[in-house]
Amino acid sequence: MGFLVGVKEAGEILGWDRRKVSTYHLRGVLPKPVINLSSGPIWLRKQIEYYKTSKELGVTTYYIDEEKVYECKHNYPMKETNYSPEEIKECMGNYIVYQEKDIQQLISAILEKKPIAQFLSFESISYLHDLGILDSDVFHDYIHKYSYEYIGPTREGRD
Repeated sequence: MGFLVGVKEAGEILGWDRRKVSTYHLRGVLPKPVINLSSGPIWLRKQIEYYKTSKELGVTTYYIDEEKVYECKHNYPMKETNYSPEEIKECMGNYIVYQEKDIQQLISAILEKKPIAQFLSFESISYLHDLGILDSDVFHDYIHKYSYEYIGPTREGRD
């Protein structure tokens, strides 16, 4: 099951020991796990790899809702900034910008089960959820409609 990782494997990817992974998970710093078992949290490998890459590159994420610009961080509420949308677009540096109109189209595609939604990656939907841009109800709807189809039983486990 190389696509799923627990605390030990997440630590290997991040270069951390198990205690640090557990501490950061409990503080809500790491991406939200796909599931929490009695043995601990379980993530998709891509969630942890993406988290590591974004930390190493120092990427800042912004969400623009009409004339308001919010800074988004993993597992923290969005924080309104003093930037205007024009200032963000003119900035140089490592950042990602999501527009409210695009997110609304994404939400519509997921909730209305439009064919394009099946091609969205779990990693991108999870990332938007972890940043607080996509609410939990939409995220869980996506998981139930699409993700389990791809993480279903292996060939050996099928009847």
